[in-house]
Amino acid sequence: MELRRKTVIDDGMGNVTTTWAGLRNITGVLAVVRGAERLSADKLTVIQDHNFYIDYPIGENINEEDEFYYGQRRFKIIFVNNLGASQNLRLKITLKEEV
Repeated sequence: MELRRKTVIDDGMGNVTTTWAGLRNITGVLAVVRGAERLSADKLTVIQDHNFYIDYPIGENINEEDEFYYGQRRFKIIFVNNLGASQNLRLKITLKEEV
């Protein structure tokens, strides 16, 4: 899946454009959360529908403002959970597919 981050581009004339810049491709396991297993993942009660398990990406900080893309599918990051606590070994990323 491709990790993208929102970037603001200044045109030098006082106008800005917001775009999603591709940072890198990240390999992992995308797991679907089924019907009755759906959970409220944050205080805004957004419902998760996927978990993405990856090895810790050295050199990248993944946060809730980023998004993942898989082809034409777009996934909003709801929560990033470091499964190795402070060891930075693996991440479980809670996703919501945007349609």
